[in-house]
Amino acid sequence: KHPHRASAPAVDAMGGGASSKKNWQRGFHLTSNVEDDVGDSYVQVYPVWTIAITRNQRQLASATSDNRINLWCLVTQQLLIPLVGHADTIWKLSYSPDDLLLASASSDGTVRLWEVGTGMPVMTLPRNHANWVLSLAWSPDGRRFATGGSDARILIWDAAEAVEAAARVADVVAQAQEAGDYEQAFFEELAAEEQARADQAKRPLVYWQAHEKSIHDLCFAPSESKQLVSVGAEGTIAVWDAESGMLDCRLMGHIGAVNCCAVSPSNEELLATGGEDHTVRLWDLGDVDPGSNAAKTSREKAIGLNLAHFTLKGHEGGVAAVRFCGDGRLLASASKDCEVRIWLPNLQSPSLLAKFGAHEAWVRDLHWSSDQKSIYTAATDGMIYSWEVPKKWHASPWQLEKALKGPSRYKAADQH
Repeated sequence: KHPHRASAPAVDAMGGGASSKKNWQRGFHLTSNVEDDVGDSYVQVYPVWTIAITRNQRQLASATSDNRINLWCLVTQQLLIPLVGHADTIWKLSYSPDDLLLASASSDGTVRLWEVGTGMPVMTLPRNHANWVLSLAWSPDGRRFATGGSDARILIWDAAEAVEAAARVADVVAQAQEAGDYEQAFFEELAAEEQARADQAKRPLVYWQAHEKSIHDLCFAPSESKQLVSVGAEGTIAVWDAESGMLDCRLMGHIGAVNCCAVSPSNEELLATGGEDHTVRLWDLGDVDPGSNAAKTSREKAIGLNLAHFTLKGHEGGVAAVRFCGDGRLLASASKDCEVRIWLPNLQSPSLLAKFGAHEAWVRDLHWSSDQKSIYTAATDGMIYSWEVPKKWHASPWQLEKALKGPSRYKAADQH
């Protein structure tokens, strides 16, 4: 059977109940689960591990337990194409800021790049992680991305150069095929040179040992390409200079593993983390300026500095994802308790705005749409739901224009 869609409300047997409030209502759903003959239950469930959404809000990618990536059209809510290639669990998907590439990170040890418009594979980056690749994040200018693995290392890749170098190889090979005998040797030599450059471009720019255990999540500050945050299974949060791999500070406070992190788009010093300890925590990085004594102390301690911070309680299971909306006014968290919570994340007195039961299983991931009219959630029940955000929190026209614009590749290239 083909993956299908149905408009809400779905049959009770097939999905979690919507919020008791009138707000945050469930919209449509997407799933690659297989229905029985009657269509009122699923005979095959494919848990969704991670989702990603394009900035232009037209496409959603989901990674399911059959090691496939499904590309969905958010306009028609239909399946566009399944992407096959990974040999093991796909833990993370992320669209480049210009919506042209989709990156995927997997337990098979590879990172793959796919063309968003066609679903064609662009390249598989060489295995440089010793084991599983668990986390991945694009820099805001879209030229680079970082990956983190169960080998506790962070790698920084030059995606723009790798893709451009591969395109140059393809051009020269095409020219060589059209060339006469006289020019053949010249083009073959040129192709070999370009291939050597392309192989070099596919290697990581820089890498370093970042944590004592697996790196569960990575995020760049939305307005600062150099600031990279990582969180580890050993329970620390680290802030890095992504160009040099130098540690700015290391923080602790969660009990057990830290699963996810997010930097506020409206304040790069506001950091949110979610832990296996059922808490969401808010940190003010302004308190550990890289030159400060506090930051110095934090760098010297393997377990990091227990910086004063806010602990947001309420979830009854590990927190799997934390995401700020585009203008930074709200923070959403998803948990193994099947719920989503929406927080007001100010650094004076953060509070809970709303909560709703989202799925009948662990919520694995969530994303805001650029216009802030929807939240998308994904869970191990194989369902992806859209949720309607109350009008008060929709993006303003100028904010939406800014969000949809994205980085200019050319502008970024000029700076290098």
